[in-house]
Amino acid sequence: MNLRTLPAPVQAEATTESNFVHIAALCPATKSVASQPETIELPGGKRYTPDYCVETQDGGQSFWEVKLESRIGSYRHRFALAAAHFSQRGAPFFVISEKQLRDGRLHRDARLILRYAKASYSPQPISDVLQCLQASPDGLSIADLRERLQVPRELLFHLIAQRQITFARGVGTTETTVLKATQSTEFTNALHLARWFNVSPWRANP
Repeated sequence: MNLRTLPAPVQAEATTESNFVHIAALCPATKSVASQPETIELPGGKRYTPDYCVETQDGGQSFWEVKLESRIGSYRHRFALAAAHFSQRGAPFFVISEKQLRDGRLHRDARLILRYAKASYSPQPISDVLQCLQASPDGLSIADLRERLQVPRELLFHLIAQRQITFARGVGTTETTVLKATQSTEFTNALHLARWFNVSPWRANP
């Protein structure tokens, strides 16, 4: 997969994995995504390879497993061992299921927005949107921006896809979706990306 917001192509072997990559690519915290980044040795002589490593803007790393929900139960012990391994390096480990990726319209909204990444718009309306959001630290809804600035929602999708603006709360494309400027320290780490997916770091073995 070649996405404009990522510095290198990313491999996705299934639809669930491509959904994950599309959403991660939209998040302003994401700097890069690498598929099957490394294989680690676990206690008992087992090995484990996470699906993805996400490097974030703060320089940190997080490791991600994209798994069918029906299969997560049989891997819980292995995931706990992996979480313990990565936590020693200061890196959180996350497991996300296809149901979480398809929650609501999350993956469909991400795909829709990314369609506008290559679009072209004149500089003035882009500048107007950026200045308006920079002056509104709590963000503004898509409806408010369209009414105030008389801009099409496709322009807003383009700026989200370019990561010049982002979501204040959750991913969405409705008129009530609130957008913010991306110049904020809250958009730099793995926990911000995790909030988009509504997941928490996997707990390591005690």
